[in-house]
Amino acid sequence: MQQLRSILIISLLCFSLQAKAQHTSASDTLELHKVMLIPYDPRYYLSDADRDIMEQSKTAPEKFRSDFRHNIDRHVQRAIGRSYYCISLLNDTADALQEALYAIMGRTGYRYEKAIPLTPKPVEFEKSSSKNNSNTKTHEDSKTATSYIPVKHDAVYMHAVVSKPAELFEKISSEYDVDYFVFLTQFDIKTNYNSCMDIARKIYRREVMVHFSIYDKTGKVIAGSYATSFFTSDSNQANSIIGDCFPEIAAYIAGSLP
Repeated sequence: MQQLRSILIISLLCFSLQAKAQHTSASDTLELHKVMLIPYDPRYYLSDADRDIMEQSKTAPEKFRSDFRHNIDRHVQRAIGRSYYCISLLNDTADALQEALYAIMGRTGYRYEKAIPLTPKPVEFEKSSSKNNSNTKTHEDSKTATSYIPVKHDAVYMHAVVSKPAELFEKISSEYDVDYFVFLTQFDIKTNYNSCMDIARKIYRREVMVHFSIYDKTGKVIAGSYATSFFTSDSNQANSIIGDCFPEIAAYIAGSLP
């Protein structure tokens, strides 16, 4: 009986140590790196679908454009947050963060550059599925983005060009202990008229693209490209676009971090 009690105690201790190690490992992963997320400038919102979105959503363009900007930021922050601690300069509320946003945006310009080849890490995401003209949504099982649409070899993206990045990032990194800076730089919605889904009803495939640049705290560019998702030209509810496309885009961007 004494031997059985000793075996039981040892087993419980081993289980406790294993659980503690797993918890510590998960905590260490989140604390390993900190990421600062910078939103795209509203001037870099490009869309040929606003009329359709406005009519189906019954919402003014200013409203759904703002919703797109805030929601893509939230989705990217959430996707990054599965691995690293992430600070959003758009959605996190603090006066100091506003100052950091102004400091960064004030020293950032934009230009198109050749995309940097990427092989993003798999990141789980939940993609909603909704019927046209319906507010009822059902969620599919979580998916893992194990493969993405490859970026064309001659593709260009909107790059965030930061003036004296090493100097700026060193200062901000010392204040917030940030290792990486993720810039969302441009938001596009464009209709591919060469990809007809239904000739009789004139339904085409529309593409949502979010361009991004990633710097480390030394000012080195470590990633720069765009993430893509699709919806059909007869499905233009703003909430459907957010629910169906943004999780996949966010997973791609989060997976592009080291």
